[in-house]
Amino acid sequence: MKKFKLFASIVAVSLLTIGFGSFANASPTYHQYSGKVPRFEDLETNDAIKETTGSAYNLVTYIQKGKLVSWVEKGTRNVTKKEAYKERKVIVMDYLGNASSLVGENVYLNISTSPGTLETVDTAGTWTPN
Repeated sequence: MKKFKLFASIVAVSLLTIGFGSFANASPTYHQYSGKVPRFEDLETNDAIKETTGSAYNLVTYIQKGKLVSWVEKGTRNVTKKEAYKERKVIVMDYLGNASSLVGENVYLNISTSPGTLETVDTAGTWTPN
């Protein structure tokens, strides 16, 4: 009976370790950005690898004034819809089509001024392709 309890304890600890390890690997990687969004050009982040099948998130921590738009691209193709914002907030960007087809691919966040914003806008935040 003691051998069975010892074996059961080892199995339980092993499963918990594997479970917590899987949970830790599922955490998204966030990438910081900051800069000036030009009036007629985009601010693009460095490439980031999409690690899961989840949506992208843009956590805007600073926006000077005006209105911005952000979206995710792969190469020159938009892979999320454009989402507008004018204040600090979390923006969820759902992928167009099948998000799982982008897992392991390089994507980047693109930020642009909205129509009607006729000046450069400072911004900062973190984002994850998730």
